[in-house]
Amino acid sequence: MDITAHSFMDADIQENPFAYYDALLRDAPVYYMPEIGAYVVSKYKDIQFAVMHPEIWSIDMRSLPRANMFRYQSSQDLLAAEGFPRDTRLTTDPPAHNTYRSALREAFSPRRVRAQRAFVQSAVDDLIATMRGKTACDFLREFCWWLPMRVITHLLGVPFEDAARIKHWSDVWVEPLTYGLSEERELVVAREEIALQRYLIGHLEYKRLHPGEDVLTDMLNASMPDGSPLPLREIVGLAEHLIVGGHETATSALAAGMAILAQRPDIVAELRAEPDLVEGFVEEVLRTESPSQGFFRLAVQDYELRGVTIPAGAMVHLRFAAANRDPEQFDNPHQFDIRRKNVKTHLAFSQGVHHCIGSPYARLELYTAFRSLIDAFDDFHLTPGSEPLSHVPGLSLRTLTGVPLSYRERQP
Repeated sequence: MDITAHSFMDADIQENPFAYYDALLRDAPVYYMPEIGAYVVSKYKDIQFAVMHPEIWSIDMRSLPRANMFRYQSSQDLLAAEGFPRDTRLTTDPPAHNTYRSALREAFSPRRVRAQRAFVQSAVDDLIATMRGKTACDFLREFCWWLPMRVITHLLGVPFEDAARIKHWSDVWVEPLTYGLSEERELVVAREEIALQRYLIGHLEYKRLHPGEDVLTDMLNASMPDGSPLPLREIVGLAEHLIVGGHETATSALAAGMAILAQRPDIVAELRAEPDLVEGFVEEVLRTESPSQGFFRLAVQDYELRGVTIPAGAMVHLRFAAANRDPEQFDNPHQFDIRRKNVKTHLAFSQGVHHCIGSPYARLELYTAFRSLIDAFDDFHLTPGSEPLSHVPGLSLRTLTGVPLSYRERQP
């Protein structure tokens, strides 16, 4: 494949990027892609090095106007006038990053995660109950959307009755990651983000008076290094980040995993025979599908990587999804192997200081869901006429547009 004839902005590459990843890994592991204005890094060891060295490649790009996800001044002005400019603060570098990470540490501690196992199992059981008595559904819309929403609303301490609104805001929030919005649509996104911010502010005001064991309360109780409380703007930004991160990755992985099971009855049989292999199945879904395909960094200093000099001030795109299929890290990388020994070394949740803080909850949701679904149903297959499946267009995220699923209930 001619790398220069394609880019991550091509619709056909976004739909099926794997041959392009192979070409990048083989022929141009560090490649300046003019269409996105960034140096693409695709090898596993190079990305692993990059995420461990924020002093060379910074995740904090607030000083770089072209890195703003809102490209138009009109939407930037609207956010500044009526809400808060998008600023999650988890996308900062140490030592500042440590302050915001510590504000969330207890909420994502092993103790809290263990305490949520029964809640997650109950949420899965409720969703499975809605599938009973039927032989088909759109698994994305009827299951994948709602399990992460149940969990994230519970963790934040906001009503699940608001899940539909929160999901809408989350879906709109990620639209700028396509890097292809019109000014008109970008203004709509800005207005919706302001609505989400006002919703969160209302619940934060309530939590000041009625604290609970939830993430919003944790952030209200957190403090800056000088002992002052976290500013409201920063708490809201962190909450936005958690809503989107807590929803998008798990939703995409649930959908991708079920699509695989619907086309691989041999894997279903293997998982049913050895239920503990569900963990390996989930990790292999995360490796091969990589819901977060890649994100940007800013070169802080000149650095030569594989003979290519990346100059200070340049944008760098770490393509996690390509690294997850690097044959130097994963043997037979295109083979879906639920017994793969080193599968947990994948980069679906990144690594280092910016390793996804919500990954323990995502894994809990995925393990619980697939184990329970395999126990409850059999004969998973894509509803006839529904193939081929397609993905939502975008540069950074990979999620299916739907999973039309047929199945039958297992008899006790």
